[in-house]
Amino acid sequence: MKNIKLSILPILAFLPLLLIFSACDSDAEFDGSGEGKGGSMARFTFLKGYLYIVDESTLKTFDISNPENPELLGTDDVGAGVETIFPYENYLFLGTQWGMKIYSVENSPVPTYLSDFEHSFACDPVVVSNGIAYVTLRGGTTCQTGEDRMEVVDVSDLRNPRLLKTIPMLNPHGLSVSDTVLFVCEGDFGFKVFNIKDRPNPELISHYDSIPSYDVITNYGRKELIITGKNGIFQYDYENPYDLKELSQITTAPTNE
Repeated sequence: MKNIKLSILPILAFLPLLLIFSACDSDAEFDGSGEGKGGSMARFTFLKGYLYIVDESTLKTFDISNPENPELLGTDDVGAGVETIFPYENYLFLGTQWGMKIYSVENSPVPTYLSDFEHSFACDPVVVSNGIAYVTLRGGTTCQTGEDRMEVVDVSDLRNPRLLKTIPMLNPHGLSVSDTVLFVCEGDFGFKVFNIKDRPNPELISHYDSIPSYDVITNYGRKELIITGKNGIFQYDYENPYDLKELSQITTAPTNE
């Protein structure tokens, strides 16, 4: 196992860019575009050759066919409290402090609003697989209320999302789906691994409580997992999801080093 120690802040800031541009197109289930992917906490994504960026209240669409001169195609007002964006097939799922918003890019690169799934005020990243959305909600400095939990939502009818189940969590942050495995970051409480062969009913496999985690990205083709958190970046082999093998780590250097 490789272990590199250095100041982590510049790396964490740059990591989402690295992963989106070099990510694996083999995980077609997780990434419907086949063009790369970032973590579930990302504010920008690529889908069908276009770049989508969210800020607090808007969703911007860019044509990047000419990388040296990206063209802004549209800016949509999507309401306050937008935090994350996740691509799946021909759709964009926005995580907000008030719920999940679903947009279609099936017929046009400029998104078309489809529906909302509302919940109590809480921080809210989301991932989607096979018609099921997994939404984590937590309290925090900017998310004052709501119980820490993961919601399992049926999105097979994209215009009518339906809550199926609520699973209590400790302090959930980012999450990622890879085939029949769901990884959920638990902040200072580590991260959890769920079996989702039965998509609506996640079954907890294991809880790795020694590594604080903020976000997670999976590479289904190589069965590799990247966890980011305050202590650094950790890479695992999850060929056997019941027994993860650590491959490498880049750890945070103490401030006095």
